[in-house]
Amino acid sequence: PGMGRDVEKVSPTRDPLATAVLMLFVGLIMVIVGSGAIQIVVVFAGVMMIVVGSSYVSRGVRSNDTMRLALGAVLAVIGLLLVVATGTMTTLLMIIVALFLMVLGVLAIVGNLDAGNRRRNTALAVGIVLIVLGVLLLVYPNATSDTFIRVLGVVMVLVSALSVYSYIR
Repeated sequence: PGMGRDVEKVSPTRDPLATAVLMLFVGLIMVIVGSGAIQIVVVFAGVMMIVVGSSYVSRGVRSNDTMRLALGAVLAVIGLLLVVATGTMTTLLMIIVALFLMVLGVLAIVGNLDAGNRRRNTALAVGIVLIVLGVLLLVYPNATSDTFIRVLGVVMVLVSALSVYSYIR
């Protein structure tokens, strides 16, 4: 019972600090490794999806929740595909990352519309950068050059560092 609850506690959807730390970690890998980081990130994402998916499956079985059971099974299968078919899944993952970045950008802007000027301006800048990066990734999902991946990594490190800073402050 402990592990499922622990995974849920640091779920990126529940804890903005966990999201920022995860982005920082992924961003650093991208900056250091360059285009080779894609495979690492794909496998890491796959493993995380398998862990979360199996946690959902076990909770779905215990609580007779077919929706949670189905979602867990789907997540686990997608995670397994990411781990096994890394090359094939890279383009798909880049599209998912693009959409994720765009959603994060919109959320950063919308979530801080009523904040103070400095925070709102920071959120606006971060949001616009994330949306632009997302659009670029959608337009060029195979743009996995070292330079592009390192730039994306730097942006992720900066965005996550800002998030951690604003979270702690």
